[in-house]
Amino acid sequence: MTFRKQVTTSAAWVGLSTLIVKLLAFITVSLVLARVLEPSDFGLVGLAWLAINAFDFLRELGITGALVYRQDDEEDSIAADVAYISLAAASVVIYAIVFISAPWIERFFSDTEGLAAILRVLALTMLINAIGQVPYTLMAKKLDFRNKAIPEIIAGVGNSIVAITMALNGFGVWSLVGGYLTDSILRNTLVWFFSSWRPRLRFERRVWREMLDYGKHLVSSRVLIFGITNIDDAMIGRVLGAESLGFYTLAYRLSNLPATHITKLISNVMFPAFSQIQKEQARIRNIFFQTIHAVGLIAIPLSVATVILGPNFVHNYYLGRWDDAILAMQWLTLYGFIRSIAANMGPILKAMGKPQWLSALALWRLITMAALLYPAILWKGIVGVSILSAGVAMVDFGIAAWMTKRLIGGSYITYVRALGPATLAAFFAAGVAWLILPLAPSPHRLFPLLSASIVMVTLYVGIMWWADGLFRQLSISALNRFGPTRRLAAHL
Repeated sequence: MTFRKQVTTSAAWVGLSTLIVKLLAFITVSLVLARVLEPSDFGLVGLAWLAINAFDFLRELGITGALVYRQDDEEDSIAADVAYISLAAASVVIYAIVFISAPWIERFFSDTEGLAAILRVLALTMLINAIGQVPYTLMAKKLDFRNKAIPEIIAGVGNSIVAITMALNGFGVWSLVGGYLTDSILRNTLVWFFSSWRPRLRFERRVWREMLDYGKHLVSSRVLIFGITNIDDAMIGRVLGAESLGFYTLAYRLSNLPATHITKLISNVMFPAFSQIQKEQARIRNIFFQTIHAVGLIAIPLSVATVILGPNFVHNYYLGRWDDAILAMQWLTLYGFIRSIAANMGPILKAMGKPQWLSALALWRLITMAALLYPAILWKGIVGVSILSAGVAMVDFGIAAWMTKRLIGGSYITYVRALGPATLAAFFAAGVAWLILPLAPSPHRLFPLLSASIVMVTLYVGIMWWADGLFRQLSISALNRFGPTRRLAAHL
């Protein structure tokens, strides 16, 4: 199989896995559980994940990233064994720390009774994830995303079934915890049926030190990025409490839906792909801008629709219970869109041996967020935090684009050419849909939104089919991959 075919096939499988898993999560959490549970339930689980993820950096230490980066076939097997032993041992130690510190973490935040118990149970996922982390990493390194996707999809289905069943039977916040535990158990058990690798009790300190030497740069950047992306949750939970964090969590989930999916797809596929061609600058540059273009075709209309049509959905679907999340959702959509476009820059910096640049980029952003976050909360609460996040993200994108240009070349005008047509088409289509919204018949409170959405999609697809060659190419390719539509693709 050619390299291009490998990358395309990998992207297809990651895309399928991400689409199914995230669609299930969206239906489960945003459409079902948000109608049953209280905003404070989401806030408590959000704070538990915040604490778990903060400790998780000490467990992982960049080992999996180093395992992907290493291209020495002779030592791959040894490195995998070293990684497995390191992750397993670290997981036990870190879980013990989380278990002991849980009461202090609960007291740090406002209005968070019960957080310690939730944290102790949910942190079991660290122990469970250590079981399957290395085989998943090796699959990604070999671009074997088909076998990686199947356990993830099954686990996502299990998560949804357990969480919804528990919620409908009155388990409250524990329905979220039960769903996440089910997901972790299924995912890290099933992976062994799809992976041919088996660990051996081998540990070479030289290999471990080499992996840590590379991984330390990834860890430093990830710690900083974690601080950037979670300091808002921590401050909201500390100053405003679990209920406000619940509103902010839903706003983030709805606004960053495309960004979360696209970022996962790109980081999972492009880092190992770029690592294999790390010495071919022109080839990387070509793939990079093609990816930016393709991502924009999806992320731009989804983001524009969220800003213009999203408020109608939130108000009518949740019957006004989550209206406090609307304005924050609109500002966070800008932040999410920038994330989805910038997602391809990090893999380039890592694959070309510059993970320290990610650390420098993240450091300035963390300092800025830390300095301005509390004033933003006092100014406009969760809306102020959302505005700050969007503004910092725009500056962050400019710096990352300059760094990427230094490594692979290219022109800034290429971004405009790649993203401009889709932006104009999306705003035009959404504007027409917004005008139609109050005119549509209303047999159900969501019917006008459905009608307007159909109009927007139809207009956007029509305009982009006429104006954008890559859009036509990707559309025909997608139709060809789906058996019943192959005959239609042949006539386009």
